[in-house]
Amino acid sequence: MHSITMHFFYKVFGMGEESRHTLHILAEVGRLSEVSVFVKNAFLGFGFDDKFCRQIDIVVEEIYVNIASYAYPKGHGCVDVECSADDDTGTLIFRDQGIPYNPLDKEDPETEDPYKMTIGGYGIFMVKEIMDEVIYEYDANSKENVLTLRKKR
Repeated sequence: MHSITMHFFYKVFGMGEESRHTLHILAEVGRLSEVSVFVKNAFLGFGFDDKFCRQIDIVVEEIYVNIASYAYPKGHGCVDVECSADDDTGTLIFRDQGIPYNPLDKEDPETEDPYKMTIGGYGIFMVKEIMDEVIYEYDANSKENVLTLRKKR
């Protein structure tokens, strides 16, 4: 039996407040529903509406499934999923110690001419269209891929 560890943090930064919820979970496609429920509950708890949560759910599915499918080809690893919010922005961060991979390096797929469309690449394209900001970093010290996604209310 696999366990899920949830960590809840509350921090005060300057004049404003930021709440942060973190889920540490095995990177397995079959665990997607647990990740989706965790993220939805976190953002609903932060006061975001259902429309925001539906859009974030598309992002969660794309990013988490890609990590679970490709980051650990020689075995299972884990993913940390962090949700936080400040006054008007929700932030979602995925951290994994899988193969270093920047999904933002992939060129956007063709979307105008159906005859030029190819298979693949539409997931990260959708993520970039839904979110206001998408940042990838590789932390060489912790050997982590860190994908930070932000969306305003």
